[in-house]
Amino acid sequence: MMSKNDMKTSRIYKFLAGSLLCLTISVTAGCNKFLDHAPDDRADLTSLSNIKELLTAAYPDNSYQLLYDLRSDNSDDKGMRAWSQSQWLREVYAFQPQCDNTYQDSPSGYWRALYWATSSANQALVALDELEDLSPSEKVVADELRGEALVCRAYDGYMLAQTFCRPYDPSTADQMLGLPYPKTPENELLKQYTRGTLKELYDNIKKDFDEGYALIGSDYDQPKYHFTKTSAAAFGSRLYRTLGDWDKVIELSRVALGSDPAAKVRDYPRFAKMTWAGSKAAWSLPEEKCNLMVSSCLSNAHYLCGDSRYSMTVSIFNKEVQPNGGFLGSGLTHGMRQYGGDLYLNFAKHPEYKQYTNSLKTNWYAYTGFVIFSGEEVLFNLAEAYAMKGDFAKSNDLMQIFVARWFTGYSPHSYLYKVDTSKIMDFYEKDSRVFKPFYPLTAEQTCYVKAITDLRRFAFVQEGLRWLDIRHYNLPVKHKLLHDNDRRTTIHELEPGDPRYAFQLPSSVLGYELEPNPGYDKSLPID
Repeated sequence: MMSKNDMKTSRIYKFLAGSLLCLTISVTAGCNKFLDHAPDDRADLTSLSNIKELLTAAYPDNSYQLLYDLRSDNSDDKGMRAWSQSQWLREVYAFQPQCDNTYQDSPSGYWRALYWATSSANQALVALDELEDLSPSEKVVADELRGEALVCRAYDGYMLAQTFCRPYDPSTADQMLGLPYPKTPENELLKQYTRGTLKELYDNIKKDFDEGYALIGSDYDQPKYHFTKTSAAAFGSRLYRTLGDWDKVIELSRVALGSDPAAKVRDYPRFAKMTWAGSKAAWSLPEEKCNLMVSSCLSNAHYLCGDSRYSMTVSIFNKEVQPNGGFLGSGLTHGMRQYGGDLYLNFAKHPEYKQYTNSLKTNWYAYTGFVIFSGEEVLFNLAEAYAMKGDFAKSNDLMQIFVARWFTGYSPHSYLYKVDTSKIMDFYEKDSRVFKPFYPLTAEQTCYVKAITDLRRFAFVQEGLRWLDIRHYNLPVKHKLLHDNDRRTTIHELEPGDPRYAFQLPSSVLGYELEPNPGYDKSLPID
């Protein structure tokens, strides 16, 4: 869990560095508070220590995980008996053109958090430029902080692209809408922006990442809450997988996993022996070697992942997600613990932290612990990269590490748990699902991509990463929606390549002449 001081510092500096971008891009009552303070009532950014503290605000204070899960094929409508019936959950689940709720887990909340974080990174970069008379040792620290700020800005931009833009395809990226990518603190009221192209957006992201990664260090009191060489490499592994640059994926994944990849993959049988509360509390702890970067975000995902009417069901998990009966075969024991039954199904991954705002402890901010980058994600990226390079033996070895570390019934002497090419090919050659990334796949690569993607869906259940795979491979999503006390059903679908892979921009943005995402005329009404 993030310490109270870290939480306090993050919020204070996020406020102090909150630029007028919040007025031009995400107008909310919270942003207007910025105007209540005189321009000189801000942090003193003339010291490296203060800039270092400011950079805690360059990480988004909200999370994508609930938002992405709602949109994916991991969710279903549980009907009127479900506990949380919020309208904004229904709107996101049914691919509606607008979700006007500014709730912390909503699209507007995530948009605001990402641009606010970008503003903090920009303020830190300006402050670093203005420092003078640094000693050689201070210059080293300043360069490392510059690297962190650049990687933070790249991450914020990347997650904006993954949420509010179409999937990356180099053949069309110069024709698709991008997003503003501010590189300086805002000093104009009501500054106008244009979206630019997706190519321009990713060019900025790559430039910042490459420059920042070369500089970034690891000297932090709590390094798992910051981009370090390890966690930045994990982000780079995700970024370059999106871009289909397999050599870069291999290079960066090796850095993130180190010399012993198995040590950075979760020992799931240990978690399977814990209580529900014990697993929730331990899942996102920085002490877990598999957690390469963690965060404590303002979020109610700790209960909404299971309690929401629109979420994972036992039927989806058993029929589509869990690996028994998959390419390894039938009869294996994966051991994934399920809690709460169909209406409240959860997997004990999200701890709740409360920061009380009064002495009676009757009011509080709800935080949820999240794993931002894990050893498993990097392992799968590396396995996919080797498959795309034609080195299927190395891909098998990496998937084998996952099976050995996660499946409670694993035995190295049992062929049932052995990953090999014949199993993968025999199983997936009969699989009719169409995976269509922007790059070509051979028959063998297609089978491997499906195997890796299925393992990813299992490992990251209720963590949101399934949505990134849906976008990357242009997979369809079909959601049923219940009406009239569950007596009537409508079907809401995303087709392969659907423009609604991009969430619609918040309505407050559209008031500032940013072009809306197209394709939402296809969305059916939800009433």
